[in-house]
Amino acid sequence: MKIKKLLNLIHAYMDLLLAREKPCAFPVELSLGTTSFCNLKCIHCPREGSDGNLVPFDEHLDMDYFREFQPYLERAKDIYLYGLGEPMIDNRYFEKVRYVASFGGNVGLSSNGTLLDEKRCREVVLSGIKGIGISLDASSEEVFRIVRPPGGLPKIIENIKRLESIKKEYNSVTPIVKLSFGIMRQNLHDLPFFPDVAEELHCNEIIVHPIVYMSEKMKRDSEVDRDQLTQVVEETREKTEAKGIIFSYWDLDPMTFLKSLDYAKTIQQNHVGWVEQSETHHDVTEKQKKTKKSYFCFFLWRNAMVQGKGEVFPCCYITNMRVGKIQNGNLRELRGRPLMASLRKDLFEGNPPAPCAKCPQLQPFDRWTILKSAIKEMYHFL
Repeated sequence: MKIKKLLNLIHAYMDLLLAREKPCAFPVELSLGTTSFCNLKCIHCPREGSDGNLVPFDEHLDMDYFREFQPYLERAKDIYLYGLGEPMIDNRYFEKVRYVASFGGNVGLSSNGTLLDEKRCREVVLSGIKGIGISLDASSEEVFRIVRPPGGLPKIIENIKRLESIKKEYNSVTPIVKLSFGIMRQNLHDLPFFPDVAEELHCNEIIVHPIVYMSEKMKRDSEVDRDQLTQVVEETREKTEAKGIIFSYWDLDPMTFLKSLDYAKTIQQNHVGWVEQSETHHDVTEKQKKTKKSYFCFFLWRNAMVQGKGEVFPCCYITNMRVGKIQNGNLRELRGRPLMASLRKDLFEGNPPAPCAKCPQLQPFDRWTILKSAIKEMYHFL
């Protein structure tokens, strides 16, 4: 199994080094939803209001569905087992975790933390989950009730403490717990107190990022002044690092999803099919190509986002366009379809589409840097 994963990782790096628009490798990472039901009504969630989001919700996925992913699980290095919902609602979630983990991949979980009772905490520690991200988006119950109705932050704090206690009981360093804070107008003032929450919970990393607006209404209701955001983020960074806690800031463009709506409309208005569009979208000379800075997308290169019953999307930010559905084990073919190939081509040629232009997944295309990354990743893998 490990040989398959290593060979696939080598193939994935070859895809990137050769700037292939249609990858030959299987996905190195899989993002698989397990359930899309949720027990909260977060004001920034696509479930509560979005324009054109196509990720399905309010459905459970059975074990037979996950068994169809065996060829991909055998080759994937990392599997993120969550989607547009709260995984702990799924009564068979840990059965799915154990099945996925049996193929040797690193399994990651994202949760709102509300349902982490003692039984589930033990399952989280024992089932093979390597990391768990818990989204709080607040440092106080007053703010938490506003952004994540109906509230319950004190209970979540106790749940996380319980999880850490059970990890010590089993002398386990996993899962590594990371706390996240999605910034919006309603909670910006609460961000500087977030390091105190992390310190109380003995968490060694927090992840901070602007929310992505899923509708024009969400933008109007939650938009943050950029200068003010920068000031508060830097204040929080200094406080976090002074406590010896890792501070990770994902500089997401809040307009990414809304830009993807405009991007899709432009394509439709041009009445150009994906195959033709990928061939004629940019009429540039060879000289212009050489002067443009080339990029690649970390997500488009190595990840496959599969939600609902086999519905594949370009990434977790562009969810208004489907790539297709998995049929007969053809995920590699889906990742090479014209939509995906066109996005990669645009990046390689230095023409990032509007939804991609400010994405933190965007990386400069430098073969020497990529090669060093490949050597380092393979060394750690072995």
